[in-house]
Amino acid sequence: MSVWIGVDPGEKRIGISRGDPLGVLATPRAVVATRQDLVRWIEAADQEFGVIGVLIGMPRNMDGSFGPMAIRSLQLVRWLREQVDLDFQLWDERLTSSQAEKVGTHSGLDQKAAAILLQSFLDAGTPSLPDPPGLVEAAERAK
Repeated sequence: MSVWIGVDPGEKRIGISRGDPLGVLATPRAVVATRQDLVRWIEAADQEFGVIGVLIGMPRNMDGSFGPMAIRSLQLVRWLREQVDLDFQLWDERLTSSQAEKVGTHSGLDQKAAAILLQSFLDAGTPSLPDPPGLVEAAERAK
C-alpha cells in the first residue's frame, strides 16, 4: 500500500494532504509550521503507508510566469530532496487556496488547498514531470 502526499507551502503554514492507496482520492491531513515538521510528517507517512512521491504546489502567476512563491516552492523541493530519499515533483497550484475557501470556512484551509492540489494531480494520472522549464533559471536570477 503506497500513497502520494500533497504539500501546499504557504507563507505561514504548510498544508498537507494524502492520497488513498488506489491513487483516486486526496484527503486533507495536517498543517505544519516548519520545513523540519514537514520532513517528520513525510517520514512518518512513509513508514506507515509507503510514499510513492511528494507533490509540492508551485503557484504560477496568471500569465504563466514564475513569481516569488514559485521560486520558494522550487527552493523547498531542492531542500527536501537533500533531506528525504523520495520522488518530489512540482505541480501548478494556481487558485487552490481560493477553491479551498469556496469549499468551506477558513478552518483547515491550508490542508484543503493541499488536497485540491493533490486531487488535480491524481485526476491527471500522476504524470512524472521534470521541474518546469524556466523556473530553475528564475530561481538563479532571484539569488
